[in-house]
Amino acid sequence: MLNAKVIHELMKIKGIRSIHELALETKLPYTTLNYMFKGHDMHVSSLIELAHYFKVPIDDLINKYYGFTIFKENETIECPTSNIYEVTLSIMM
Repeated sequence: MLNAKVIHELMKIKGIRSIHELALETKLPYTTLNYMFKGHDMHVSSLIELAHYFKVPIDDLINKYYGFTIFKENETIECPTSNIYEVTLSIMM
């Protein structure tokens, strides 16, 4: 779910006063943004566009906590993180 409070703060920083203005700036449809702001699910591509526009990690936009577990032969490692990039990179290694 989109963290509307964070988005509104980022909009203030950029001088954007409405969802309509945000739609024009990001080239995302107004209906898509409005739907997201109302708490509905969103496409990852829309999150990527917003993160790119505001120059922030996607995590900041959804305010989600991630964690993962690595299972090795003789040990289990819990890796809590709030950064989806860290999770992805760690899994790939």
